[in-house]
Amino acid sequence: MSINLPKLTIVVPCYNEEATLEETTKELTRVMKNLIADKKINNDSTILYVDDGSSDRTWEIIEEKIASNLFIQGIKLSRNF
Repeated sequence: MSINLPKLTIVVPCYNEEATLEETTKELTRVMKNLIADKKINNDSTILYVDDGSSDRTWEIIEEKIASNLFIQGIKLSRNF
């Protein structure tokens, strides 16, 4: 019997977060892996970073994380909202 597990998306608003993205990604990835291992969420769950018009390297770091971490997705807004 197959169980349909919920898909979780953690939405993380980002504004000039280059100093914190590494640790945030590390901790959220750990949480996601634990929830998947405990069969609480689907393994297609995601962490969605929303860059709210940052003026630092936030978007560049998000792009690096997208390329190296299967959980990460990103949206870049054109300006700060």
